[in-house]
Amino acid sequence: MANLANDREKRLAELRKEVTRRGFDRHASVLKNVSELPIELQSSAVAALAARETIQTIIAFPPQIQHGWDYVPKQALVFTPAGVTHLLASIWPGQEPKATYLRGSGLMYMKVTLLLLYGFLEIVAQGEGTLTRLSMEFSTVDWYCMSPALQRFLQATQPAASVPANKSAYSVTTQQALEKLPLKFSNGVKIYGLLPGEDLEEVVFQAGTWKRWLYLFRRPLSANTLLTLTSHYMVVIEEELNVKQGWIISYIPRNNITGIQNQPCGSWHELSVQLQRRGQSIEYKLMLKSEAVEAWRTQWVQRGGQWRDLPEQQS
Repeated sequence: MANLANDREKRLAELRKEVTRRGFDRHASVLKNVSELPIELQSSAVAALAARETIQTIIAFPPQIQHGWDYVPKQALVFTPAGVTHLLASIWPGQEPKATYLRGSGLMYMKVTLLLLYGFLEIVAQGEGTLTRLSMEFSTVDWYCMSPALQRFLQATQPAASVPANKSAYSVTTQQALEKLPLKFSNGVKIYGLLPGEDLEEVVFQAGTWKRWLYLFRRPLSANTLLTLTSHYMVVIEEELNVKQGWIISYIPRNNITGIQNQPCGSWHELSVQLQRRGQSIEYKLMLKSEAVEAWRTQWVQRGGQWRDLPEQQS
């Protein structure tokens, strides 16, 4: 076991040197055909996918160094009308890449983190017998080529849009609510929260909280958080607690939500969104203050959603 660990560390050290050398291409590229994928990302799974489905978009990512030291091998996202496949190369020559396939019709939720130059994509969907999770790190410089394909993936999971796909809509009341938001979050709804063809129905904003630390400083306790309801999605837009320059956006299909549970935890409430699809289930959790919980409860129940209050969590 020790020899295997040593071999792995040596191999990773070699690969890190390649990524950090001058002139190394650090940007993703959009390919026209699976045959253009690097040899490290070629596999029988890719060939089978190309044979049975129409390939819409292929995005190949070069190796990266994340968090200052962690090596991320070559990756690719392959989109078809039915879903998306994530390919992750092995660090060892001659080994096939790891392939993770998710059908759009089985989507549970998608979460995108965009913080400075760091990006993280998480998609959870119904799988064969158990949930399938796609997780990948990427540079936010590449978000411009990922975003259109991921939007199409989300739109394909839902019925036809109620407004033209190149437009979005919201009521006068919702427009007034948007105008009351901090400018960053008002723009965030328009850029990320409201997918093309969706109606914006409800908006609830919770401002971040903090406590004084060492008299002169402030320590954040919670980040700015925005909850929205659109035609087919519950969308959560958050800041990261300690990094304000960026977003964390979660898209949760409303037809997966069987109910929302609210459990008080001291001065906070844990909101648990119950998701289920064909016998497979998962929870999406977030922490909110009582004012935001009450506002969201009102909007959710008015629209026919199931809500359950649990006893306070004992410490």
